[in-house]
Parts: sequence; C-alpha cells; structure tokens
Amino acid sequence: MSIKRLLTVAASAAAVAALFSPVSSASALDAGSQGTKSAQLASADGYLHVYTQPYGGGRECKWSGNSNDWGSCRNLTSDIWNNGYAGGLDAVDLYTALNAGGAHACISQGDRWIDTTTGEYRFTYGSGLEQFGKSVNNNISSHRWVDYCSQG
Repeated sequence: MSIKRLLTVAASAAAVAALFSPVSSASALDAGSQGTKSAQLASADGYLHVYTQPYGGGRECKWSGNSNDWGSCRNLTSDIWNNGYAGGLDAVDLYTALNAGGAHACISQGDRWIDTTTGEYRFTYGSGLEQFGKSVNNNISSHRWVDYCSQG
C-alpha cells in the first residue's frame, strides 16, 4: 500500500472516530454554551443550587425541598441551577418575597441561569404583584418545587 493511500485511510478513520466520539460536558462548555439561556451540566442530584456570584462564584446555597426564606442567600443570587430530578415537582418557582409571595419566575429541571446580572431573567408570572417584570438578580427570597412552569 502506498504512503499516500495509507495517509488517506488514516485520515478517514480519524474523521469517523471524531464524528462518533461523545462530547464531554466540560468541552461543550468550553465551546461557548455558557452564553446560552440555560446550560445543562451534570446528572441530577435533586437540588436547587444558587450562587452569590455568576458562574458558580461566591457562596453556594442549595435545597432539596421548598424554602420560605433563602437565609444567607436571600436577595444575593447571581447564578441559579435547577439540578432536581426529572418527573413530578421538577421545576422551581422563584419568588420575590418570603413565603412564596410576590411575583415569580420559573426555572425548569436541568436549566442553569449562569449569569443573572445580564437582566435577561425576569419575574414573568404574577402580573400586578410585587416586583413583576423586575430582574431576578439579587432579588429572590423563597421558592417552591412545582410540576411544570406555567403562567399563573
């Protein structure tokens, strides 16, 4: 077999291997998915994770159930990740006030709002209620796990 033919076969084999190789979460993030509205990262652990700074920076708070008061993370959140388990009560309503009061936003299972300082994420449910239409950044006090995100 000639050198030219051998190189062609080797290059073809490498191309096929690259096409069918899985992409890891880390390389997908490196490729630019951080700027998307939501980034699905790791297998579910059943928690709502929040961080006081974008991109997982600062202090972390996390909950596996409902919370009437976010305590040390109340009104100090710039990264929100719903890493709950799929199926029933897997979306999370995020409220402006304590005890699930005021307007709310909803984050679906697996979604991550990695930088809420952009103003892209807003309280879009509860027209006429406190903080409706405002940014969620540094403005969340409580949450409830719900079956799905819906207007209401």
